[in-house]
Amino acid sequence: MAAIAACKFSISTTAAAAGNESTIQAQNRRCVSKACKSDIKFSEGFQSGHRFRAYQVRRNTVYPRINSRPFMLKVKSQLEEDVTIDNSTVLVVGGGGTGMEVVRALAKAGSWVTAFQRGDKFRKEVEGLGAMLAIGDVMNPSTIEKALGSNTFDAVVCTVGGGIKNTEVDKDGCINVMRAAKNAGVKRFILVSSIGVGDSLKAINEQTLQVLKLVLEAKYVAEEELKSSGLAYTILRPGGLLTGPASGKGILTEDSSVLGLITRADVASLIMQILFKKEAECKTLSAIDSEKLQPPTTSLEGVQIFPLT
Repeated sequence: MAAIAACKFSISTTAAAAGNESTIQAQNRRCVSKACKSDIKFSEGFQSGHRFRAYQVRRNTVYPRINSRPFMLKVKSQLEEDVTIDNSTVLVVGGGGTGMEVVRALAKAGSWVTAFQRGDKFRKEVEGLGAMLAIGDVMNPSTIEKALGSNTFDAVVCTVGGGIKNTEVDKDGCINVMRAAKNAGVKRFILVSSIGVGDSLKAINEQTLQVLKLVLEAKYVAEEELKSSGLAYTILRPGGLLTGPASGKGILTEDSSVLGLITRADVASLIMQILFKKEAECKTLSAIDSEKLQPPTTSLEGVQIFPLT
């Protein structure tokens, strides 16, 4: 196997090259990241057309601020093929309700997920799902770049928002994630925005607009940046977000006049269905529960529903 400076690890190249699981033992996460970047084959045992995947921490001993504690990673090489949920690596940015619902859904579906969050509140759950946690702040681009350098990601799902007290997160934070993703070679990008942004402003009432005006304006700037980024994007605009189990009644539409409520779990389910759907690329879609409509939407008659199958 090719020697890689400052990275102490060993791998069963025969097992990994065949697409089976093997393990890496490393002093720290950074050295594995550097190794991936300097020699993605790792050794002659990796055949042409394969790519390296590091996707699960074996022991809960990886901490971003501690670089001296050894840990084990499961790894395997994989033949290049069309990306699907169960063979994808996804970075989910945002530690709020929607972000965690997306992490749960992806991990349970077999994706190799990294959750990018500001703190370790959800560490136990994230690692219990077989996912990885990267600590950072979207307002600090270097931390996003570090997280994106930890693996080769097929997609980024950005769910962050700062609310009325911190609109910079909705604008600059999201833009930082987009730019870092673009620089890292990520192709697919999902931005969770909101009904009321851009041409969907007509769907909300004056009272709501007065409360959320600055937030919606910040999100609009982020949406426009994404549209011109060159990324294969989808902008998802949920209606009023609810906490609770998925109803299974979530729908998507390009009709910017609709308004309704939707659970965060249903938003996550919709993201799962469009994440690698070509027809959803370069689309801006409103997301509501078909049974939780709100004025001015009293009926879905005449509303063209985006097909999910």
